[in-house]
Amino acid sequence: MQITTKHLFNGTNLINFLLLLLPVSFIAGNLIINLNVILIIFTTFFFYKYNNLKFKLNSIDKLLIIFFIFSFTTGAANFFFSADQNNIFVEENFYKSILFLRYLFLYFSLRIIIENELFNFKIFFIICSLCVLFVSFDLIVQLIFGADIFGYPKTPYKLSGPFGSEQIAGTYLQRFAIFLFFLSPFVLRLENKNKLIIVLSSIFVLIFFSMLIAGNRMPILLFLLMFILLFIYEKKLRKFTFLFIISFCVSFLVIFKFSPQIQDYSQFFLKMVLQMITFLNEIIIEGKEPNITNMYIKEFYTGYIAWKENFLFGGGINSFYLNCSKTISYCASHPHNYYLEILSELGLFGLSLFLLIIVKLSLMINFKNSLTMNFNNNLIFPFVLLFFAEIFPLKTSGSFFTTGSATFIFFIMAIIVSLSKKHSN
Repeated sequence: MQITTKHLFNGTNLINFLLLLLPVSFIAGNLIINLNVILIIFTTFFFYKYNNLKFKLNSIDKLLIIFFIFSFTTGAANFFFSADQNNIFVEENFYKSILFLRYLFLYFSLRIIIENELFNFKIFFIICSLCVLFVSFDLIVQLIFGADIFGYPKTPYKLSGPFGSEQIAGTYLQRFAIFLFFLSPFVLRLENKNKLIIVLSSIFVLIFFSMLIAGNRMPILLFLLMFILLFIYEKKLRKFTFLFIISFCVSFLVIFKFSPQIQDYSQFFLKMVLQMITFLNEIIIEGKEPNITNMYIKEFYTGYIAWKENFLFGGGINSFYLNCSKTISYCASHPHNYYLEILSELGLFGLSLFLLIIVKLSLMINFKNSLTMNFNNNLIFPFVLLFFAEIFPLKTSGSFFTTGSATFIFFIMAIIVSLSKKHSN
């Protein structure tokens, strides 16, 4: 059969091309991510708006629509009824409330694409895996030679690899490396289980080492958390639990022994965890003014302060700094925690909506059907692991409403909702 230009550039191929660019666009930066998101939305509705595609709203779809409408309404209300409409922050918050709606369109675009089996998951896994290997090796090059292949120099405390001044390499690996582990058994087709174990263990050591030298502590913990969940739910992997523990311990001890930098990171992180426990005890249990001992506690506390300014409905998207600065002077752009940010900007009502969506989504997941050693039936589980890692309540994070986080979260949610529905049929 002769392949024509018409066949090559049909709707399905173009949409898959844009979706396959997503892991690459996360390396390229927010501008490319935004462009990719817009193209996915417009391409989906351009090619399929007149077609009779199978798609029916479920409870999560409806809750997300309510969540986005509420987010916009809160921003609009705070803009039009604000006593200080000339404040540049109030105006900016309103515009960001409008722009945030693009992620709702992205979500439904993906729902349409996946419901109608237009998305090539296997190639997506391959692209993610190649990107992860590229970032890992680029970090190692930067560690050894002092600069990565793009010429970005290493810094004293963290390595950024291809991300330049943004030290988010660890977060990128945590978000995309899981696809490499799920893809390997099906691509390599190793019938010998011992060889497969050696390959997977080697991949684990490579990714874990790359994340350690990247210097992002929370992504490392989330990466390990995903593997713990994987071993809990996948019966066929439980017999390899001991090997996993040994691989982790040996890798960590070797790196810890020969890297004073990793030693400092580990000790500092343990100190932060203990101080955070004390902070939560002071503010929740004892109900007293907390002792601010580090920058993470300071950011969490500012989120709590900003929330009290608009207890029930919040001040609208991107209103955190405006509300926080009314009370204290050391406010960042966001509180570095998804839940505190939603609480401070959308209030108790907005957070309740978000938590309800999480609960409904968790109940929708069919673990029994998702955990099989067949690629097509195993598709959902890496996305489930990523979702639970992304919404882990005690993690420090970027802003929930910014390009990178919002794109990743609603991308994952759309896939889980669509695949869960297929598994339940």
